[in-house]
Amino acid sequence: MVSVIVDPSLRYPDDEDGFPPDEAFPEYRCGAPSRSPNPVYRAVRECFAQARLDGARFGTPAWNPLAELIRPASRVFVLCNFVQHHRPAESSREFMSKCIHGSVLRALIDYVLLAVGPEGRVTFGNAPLQSASWEDVLRDTGASSVLRFYESAGANVRARDLRLLVTERGRLGNVTRVDRRSERDAVGVDLGSASLLADLPAPSFRVPDYSPDETAAFHQNGRHVYVLHREIVDADVIVSLPKLKTHQKVGITCALKGLVGAIARKDCLAHFRSGPATRGGDEYPADPIGVLRAVSRLHDNVQRIAPERASGSVLRAVDMVARRVADRLVPETDGSWHGNDTAWRMTLDIVRAATFARRDGTLARAPQRQHLVLVDGILGGHGNGPLSPDPIDSRALIFSDDLAAADRACAALMGLDGDRIPLVRESDRVLAHTSTGIEAIVNGITSTLAGVGERRLVRFSPPAGWRGRVECL
Repeated sequence: MVSVIVDPSLRYPDDEDGFPPDEAFPEYRCGAPSRSPNPVYRAVRECFAQARLDGARFGTPAWNPLAELIRPASRVFVLCNFVQHHRPAESSREFMSKCIHGSVLRALIDYVLLAVGPEGRVTFGNAPLQSASWEDVLRDTGASSVLRFYESAGANVRARDLRLLVTERGRLGNVTRVDRRSERDAVGVDLGSASLLADLPAPSFRVPDYSPDETAAFHQNGRHVYVLHREIVDADVIVSLPKLKTHQKVGITCALKGLVGAIARKDCLAHFRSGPATRGGDEYPADPIGVLRAVSRLHDNVQRIAPERASGSVLRAVDMVARRVADRLVPETDGSWHGNDTAWRMTLDIVRAATFARRDGTLARAPQRQHLVLVDGILGGHGNGPLSPDPIDSRALIFSDDLAAADRACAALMGLDGDRIPLVRESDRVLAHTSTGIEAIVNGITSTLAGVGERRLVRFSPPAGWRGRVECL
């Protein structure tokens, strides 16, 4: 099931005590309505209604659209796209093109609370960048306002930062503080031979800002371990709240890629393989004069030095400058191009782990938790996402109970061909089903997933390293 709302009038509302609706809908139980317009709440409600969720009771006080998907007393984790706090050089639109908005979070949680009832528990959060300020992310997205509202209402809603390593950096990139958190919240899931990375020949995996030696320790000798936060494996239901956005390493980052935010230790991630394609890597297409290789080696050596050490802090500033210069010379560095054959595999590995892992980290044959997704595409991000996208007024919301189908709909809405994006094309085999035949309802009209694109308001530009490779023909 995929439900899509596309409305050129959709705008994020001003904050008024946690983004309440502007109308006391029959089912609404969370305080007084807003005195100013809130088209987002209305659109989320319509997204659930046109999916025919609890259709017989729609328009009555008993309407509970998510009840057939979320059982009473469930533990629900809302996995938000909180990639980074608002940087000084960014406009508000640039920031909101890469992070979800608090108004979407508020409407979603109101309906989740109806489903779980008084015995349920709702937590929202994710694992943003290592250097992101958690408090600033919550404030800048409006999520802190939402949290304050629920605290004042006595609702069982809390926020959780899923990172086990947090650093603070100065303006020059030097590390000013390191916070290493308890490993008791880490749950390792070993996919072994089931990992899509197992298909690659003895590669050297890398993830920026982490030691390559630590990354290698998670992916060797037939082991492929991903460290989920305990909040994820303890959840009965995960509701992903991603952004409609492009991604330099995998093409798009929506329902599937958003699950990387469930990872507590980011050094287990495999973003790319070291070196150019001609040498068995996919870090960059080519390096005829060896500059990229030198920058990459510098980065590896710097990351081997603990950030707490003075030398490690200073060298990180030097490394940051070198990488920025390299990125301007060749945009397709750090696996940021269509030839990256690693990051999509890592992403689908995490989808498998988050779906099938038991609470002790062992893998089951059957899914261990329900997974829903609501994509915030009111203001999208295109171009060189996920960190520096250009804002685009896509004015859309996408809801689904199927991650693969949601991403196919998102790709179509962006004007991109899901079958030309490995992350989307290969997702069905991980989830062991076929999403291509699923119907989508767009503004009340039944369509196909590909047909969602016929209702789009704008066409997204792919990242630089993907242009000419993934657009709809």
